Amino acid sequence: MISFLLIIILRKLINILFISILFFSCRDEGEVEQNQFPETKFSIDEINLSGDRRLNSIVSVSWYGTDPDGYVKGFELSFDRSNWTYTTAQDSTFTFSISSGSDTVDIDLYIRAVDNEGAKDPSPSYLKIPIKNTPPSINFDERLIIPDSTFLVATTEWKAEDLDGIETITNVYIKINNGSWTEISKNQNVFSLVPQNPEATDTVQSLLYYGSDINPQSQLIDGLVLNDTNKIFIKAVDQAGTESEIDTSNVFYMRSKVEDILVVGGVQAAHNDYKTILNNASIQYDFLNLTISNGIYRPFLWNITFRLQLSFYDKLFFYSDETPLLNPYTNTSAIVLESAASSLQSYANSGGKYFISTNFRFDADISGIVDILPIASLSQKNFGSCRLWSDPNRGDSAMIPTDTSFPRLQTQFSALTGVPVFNINESDTEVLYRGQLSDGANTRVWPDTKIIASGRRRNGRLNQVFFSTPLFELNRNPASLIALFDRIINVEFN
Repeated sequence: MISFLLIIILRKLINILFISILFFSCRDEGEVEQNQFPETKFSIDEINLSGDRRLNSIVSVSWYGTDPDGYVKGFELSFDRSNWTYTTAQDSTFTFSISSGSDTVDIDLYIRAVDNEGAKDPSPSYLKIPIKNTPPSINFDERLIIPDSTFLVATTEWKAEDLDGIETITNVYIKINNGSWTEISKNQNVFSLVPQNPEATDTVQSLLYYGSDINPQSQLIDGLVLNDTNKIFIKAVDQAGTESEIDTSNVFYMRSKVEDILVVGGVQAAHNDYKTILNNASIQYDFLNLTISNGIYRPFLWNITFRLQLSFYDKLFFYSDETPLLNPYTNTSAIVLESAASSLQSYANSGGKYFISTNFRFDADISGIVDILPIASLSQKNFGSCRLWSDPNRGDSAMIPTDTSFPRLQTQFSALTGVPVFNINESDTEVLYRGQLSDGANTRVWPDTKIIASGRRRNGRLNQVFFSTPLFELNRNPASLIALFDRIINVEFN
């Protein structure tokens, strides 16, 4: 009996196995298994942050996907579950915006995987991102501070930051003293303030220049006080309307313009000598001292500050020497004349008249200044041994003018050594003075160019005069130097 029952059970099992084999073999031949949907997950399930612990508006998020019967070829992102953006990336950094008037917001982010057959996860993964706006910060750059006393121009620079991204800063404002807030460009970090009326002696409106722009902006800024102390305030505003803390510049005194002639002094030992000469020649002038207080009044950005200072004057006397000076802003060294070159070029192009006295080392590279001076090249011979001499017993003149209406000039002592001599381009330049030169102490022969002063003319009058030697040292006859300055500034430059 038991054996009979076992036989019946075995027969039923065999029938079931046969039917199953037949079923699956028929499915393989005529049916395709249905594709299964992919699954999607953020790398974190939630962000439990609130209050000041919320994230700033720049947030990095990552995600991943799986597919049980294929592979994930990409993902779709959405912030509203209606509009989707496709990507193959598995992470991204988002910059979220916060509406003006609010400093917090919750961002809804959805992600769904797309598999190799185009099927999309029907239950996208969701992440709520709590963010809080971070206020911007702004301050004046300490590398470009305004000197405690400045002359007609205040040039400075600001820098701003925002943890939400610098692009979230929408506005920058400045204010001078008790004036009103004025919006300035958020894309221009360097700016200069110049009095609209440079000869005023009290509160004036200011012109605003960006960077090295030649022309000012259209808006005027009130509050600047000439011949008194000033300070500038600055603030930034971001896209949420949040203001930064206000930063304040150093206090600075701004001098006004008094005369129409500017004297720029770059040699400490020469200041008093030139002051005496100019006063005796009845020349009234404003003075910009580049040597006082270790050069604190030397412009950091010459082609901005100095160019604007020159723009107020018709005539310029500029004296310097061959000493290279470090610019702490650019961290480069150059002689003063080289630093001023581009400003002098702009000045000459706009009709300014300049009179320059300087000197050079024999190995100086003047390629950066030859275009602005009536000079083509320095002597190819080492003029370190070139001596400018005077023989008081014979009455010889150390510097002989080509025009006898100009005075002869002599050194105070028997010789001046290391005199730079140069060549000119005769098509647009004329020789004003040649020197009595010797090669060393034992001969009165100098085997090269003897040009020491040259000039250019406009409308028949000199408008550019250059001496390659310090004129204050040619003072054997003080009346001759007074006559020279009177002729150039009061006659030729008029």
